[in-house]
Amino acid sequence: MEQSYETQIDELNERVKVRVAPSKIHGVGIFALRFIGKGQKLYADNMPVVYDLPYSFFGKLFPEVRQLLLERWPSIVNGNVFAYPTERVQALMNHAPTKEQINYDAINDVTIKDIPAGTEIFENYKLIPGWEIAHIWLDKPSHDIIK
Repeated sequence: MEQSYETQIDELNERVKVRVAPSKIHGVGIFALRFIGKGQKLYADNMPVVYDLPYSFFGKLFPEVRQLLLERWPSIVNGNVFAYPTERVQALMNHAPTKEQINYDAINDVTIKDIPAGTEIFENYKLIPGWEIAHIWLDKPSHDIIK
């Protein structure tokens, strides 16, 4: 890695904001790992970055960031490198059940309201060009909550 360990720590503490978890709405969803203020980017389409941050530096990471990284790559404790992010956030984000629950603008990758830690992050699929083809189920009356 060309980045210093301090730079890697700062970058991970900034970038690691969400996690995949079971959703009450549908299957799995994207949830705030910590408080995310209105107007912040989730870096939804970032390409994975490989980090070589030694485990001995993990005490400088936010606790929730440290826990998530160790869950994903337990071999970090053995000195192995790791990548973040591991998945494309928007591919796992659910459609908001109501207009009031929309808290993320996927087109511009920005939160549109404050999102408390543990809250599911929702987008509006009807803003995606071609949603009528990709998400036919949204046209059904029972799912036509958001217009």
